[in-house]
Amino acid sequence: MKHQRYRKTLLASAILASLCILQTGHAQTVPQETSDNTESKEFEVVTITVDQRQVNLQEAALSVTAVRNELLEQANISNAAQLNGFVPGLQINKSGGSETQVSIRGIGSQTPQNFFSQPGVSFHMDGAYITNSIALTMGFLDVEHIEIQRGPQGTAFGAASTGGTINVISKRPVLEEFTGDIEASFGNYNYAKGKIAVNVPVGDSLAVRGVLQTTSHDGFSQSNSIDGGYDLNDADNVNARISALWEASDDLSILISTQHYTDNSNGSALKAQDDPNEDPRVVSQDYPAKIDMTMDISTAIVTWELPWATLKSTTSYQDMDHVQSFDSDRSDFENFGGYDHVATWSTWAETTLQELSLSSKSGGMFDWVIGAFYLKSKSGQYVLEYKGSDINDPTEILPQDLAPEDIPFNVSYENVSHITRTSWAPFLQGTLNISDDLHITAGVRYNDDDYEGLSSSYYAEANSTDFASDNLTGKIAIDYTIATDNMIYASLSKGYKPGGVNSSSANAMVVSTEIQPETVVAYEVGSKNRFLENDLQFNISAFFYKYDDMQYIQEDPIPFAGGTGNIPETNVWGTEIEMSWNLLDDSLKLGLNATALDGEFTEEYYALDRRAADAAGDVALATGAAPYAWSYEWFLARGSANVDVSGNTPPTLPKLSGSVNATWFQEFGDDALLTTRIDYIYRSEFQSRIFNTPNADTVDSYGQVNLFVEYEQFDANWRLWLNATNLTDELGIAGRFVDPYGSGVVSDEYIAPRQIILNFGYSF
Repeated sequence: MKHQRYRKTLLASAILASLCILQTGHAQTVPQETSDNTESKEFEVVTITVDQRQVNLQEAALSVTAVRNELLEQANISNAAQLNGFVPGLQINKSGGSETQVSIRGIGSQTPQNFFSQPGVSFHMDGAYITNSIALTMGFLDVEHIEIQRGPQGTAFGAASTGGTINVISKRPVLEEFTGDIEASFGNYNYAKGKIAVNVPVGDSLAVRGVLQTTSHDGFSQSNSIDGGYDLNDADNVNARISALWEASDDLSILISTQHYTDNSNGSALKAQDDPNEDPRVVSQDYPAKIDMTMDISTAIVTWELPWATLKSTTSYQDMDHVQSFDSDRSDFENFGGYDHVATWSTWAETTLQELSLSSKSGGMFDWVIGAFYLKSKSGQYVLEYKGSDINDPTEILPQDLAPEDIPFNVSYENVSHITRTSWAPFLQGTLNISDDLHITAGVRYNDDDYEGLSSSYYAEANSTDFASDNLTGKIAIDYTIATDNMIYASLSKGYKPGGVNSSSANAMVVSTEIQPETVVAYEVGSKNRFLENDLQFNISAFFYKYDDMQYIQEDPIPFAGGTGNIPETNVWGTEIEMSWNLLDDSLKLGLNATALDGEFTEEYYALDRRAADAAGDVALATGAAPYAWSYEWFLARGSANVDVSGNTPPTLPKLSGSVNATWFQEFGDDALLTTRIDYIYRSEFQSRIFNTPNADTVDSYGQVNLFVEYEQFDANWRLWLNATNLTDELGIAGRFVDPYGSGVVSDEYIAPRQIILNFGYSF
């Protein structure tokens, strides 16, 4: 009966969303070219990478959005979190420190602070899998477009994932052309951004492209507790890349790139719910939040066109070093009645990966791709946290090899971990072209992940941790072209996220030392269409996910002994629509993307809320049921706060989210064009954790208005544009973090305030 109800709800959501869109009558998610003249502003073919092939987005039998560079510029999108609202089903928010939670259709990373867990949404740059979610803090640099594929991925590309994948495609060097771009941007909050990109040909077969970008601005929020206050949510980073394309022959090409990113800024403003300062942009914190990050990524892509197939090799080396500190109590000494400070949380990672694929030439009755993925990553972390009630207690950073007898009395948590992850996966996929209009695709992938590591807490002797995880995934899909511009498809796929180890749970009461893999079986139907002589583009999809062993942050009755646990069964369902409409001889473009989501934990499962456990422990001490904190009776009292989460809604599932936009093109004579675009972004309330506690977990809805105005002359090399983001200065909550460790504080991160930025660009 439950599944029947889910299917009825899914169908009703799809019908309701369709009726709403037909009434509003506008949408756009794939940005259009606007730099020539109004006569050329038709829907152009957007080419994306699917299963190792370059295909038309409208012909791909899956839910995918391509965010072009033009939209990144118009919406002032400079990092991944700013994609919220522009991509159906995508939610990217901060958790504690600088960790990033990414989910697509509610599926992604619910355990960003677990060093051993892997993201549910995979992140790629130019086809190379990026292992650590901290890399998402890197800003976008010289982007051609960004592909966001929704649903389980990995059958024929990159790393396996349960929620989807984000693939950033950079601009490539161009042969036999000497070109360049210079951009300068200035705005409020002392915003300053500079970029220069140069493409240099070297002979007929070699070209080099270099780009350098610097970004800085003052903090969007302030801390008022240290020496008169300091900025939070500021920026001070440098991003640079150099790439070379060598067309060695008509059949062989080699693309090599290396990127270097540095960030030296303050941390995010996470406003505690009980902060006495009523200003949402001012937080009461007495310990500095600092970030120091360096990231290097080098990638080589070799493509060899054989007479009967294409052989492609992707090799990547990544080196990351990230150090942060932050105020875990999100308060000051007087308000908190003490302190809880993370003096350092340092993470380093060194990764090498290799992917090989051999794909047939298109056009035959049977298209196929076979390949293999290999990854080896060595990483480590050091966490040092202090807690106490004396403002004069020491909180300096200590050596990692400190003797146990030299541990300061106020160290509340310390952990040193090292891990080596080895992952490999062969994959095979084929498409049977029954006719020009009917295609059946089937694929299979075997995933194997091994972990070997050492972990110690409180400077104790290191414990060896070994874990192996493997799984068989795959997909089958069918698509049928009803007419030239109308296609329907249906798919069944399985996604996989590796298991791992809980390095802090050796002495835990309920949390296991092993994390089980999570899997999802995804059912999806969809249709992609163009109507009204290609003036109207309308895509719709509906899906149902059956999710087994979802990983989440699990608390243990013993403080600091928690880790990652598994919820037995979760169902998620929803509907997505993307639509674009050209009107008034292409002088006006209207757009909309909308996502309706819902879900439920379907089996009885008891989990411990850190906040409820603290309250139960305090009651036990007050009533004498527990003689003292950390006694056996105290642990039992904390554990008794377990609650059944069955029937609750999973995290990051807003009932409705999306955006509407309108773009107006006004010609001035025959040589100039004024482009004006306005966006309204909306996200309804959602749950931040599995417990669905009203005050702690329910995140309120918000709406945001953005404005873009650009002036350009067709025969000139320069252009001028203005970005105004969050025009009404909305105080929307982007995300909520309920600290499962440390102080257990509930804190909110707000969307960026109003920004007015003037930009100038010159091309040569």
